[in-house]
Amino acid sequence: MAGALQQLTDNLLGLLFPDRCIGCRRVGALLCRACAAQLPRYPAQVLLSLPVPVPPYLREVRVVYTYQGALRQAVHALKYEGQRRMALPLGALLTAYLHEQPMPADAIIPVPLHTHRLRQRGFNQSALLGRVLADRTNIPLLTGQLARLRDTPSQVGLNMWQRQTNMHAAFVWRGVAAAPARVVLLDDVLTTGATAHACAEVLHAAGVREVRVLALARSVLSE
Repeated sequence: MAGALQQLTDNLLGLLFPDRCIGCRRVGALLCRACAAQLPRYPAQVLLSLPVPVPPYLREVRVVYTYQGALRQAVHALKYEGQRRMALPLGALLTAYLHEQPMPADAIIPVPLHTHRLRQRGFNQSALLGRVLADRTNIPLLTGQLARLRDTPSQVGLNMWQRQTNMHAAFVWRGVAAAPARVVLLDDVLTTGATAHACAEVLHAAGVREVRVLALARSVLSE
């Protein structure tokens, strides 16, 4: 019922306020094909701010786009302006990427928000992206099993040791069933990589054999 009501609301709002592209402002789509095609890809697949040697269960960290321009505007609209429908075109971008460069996975797990942040925002943007991705790839989405215990301070300006200390014991596995063997850990914007590493540690301890991190975007120079 809630989903049907949300769909009806979206349809009515669409009639009153037609979608405009976040990039070029043309009517027709939240992110038009022309602007989507011009989004700059992130320079390379990367392993960021992780211990050396990298733990074997953390197979790779992928970033799709550089966090700038229309993509930055779209993520900002989703996270900070409450435009949940922006998850649809952004999730479609992630889907297209996985069709081009598949990642073996038994489940998609979004990086969780702390309950305080979740109450403030009303939703987890990574979970919204994950729902779109799961629906279009038929990879199950798991939410709630990986939980955030501490609302950690920003990682900006911290060195490697400080980042790891900041994230220590920040996450916990609360899943009742056995953890899937292969997981894609999904984040919207990757900054230092310490959060992804902390999540990967917890997932591995819960029984996940392979963790692959997928982030929609990252600044070329981490913010």
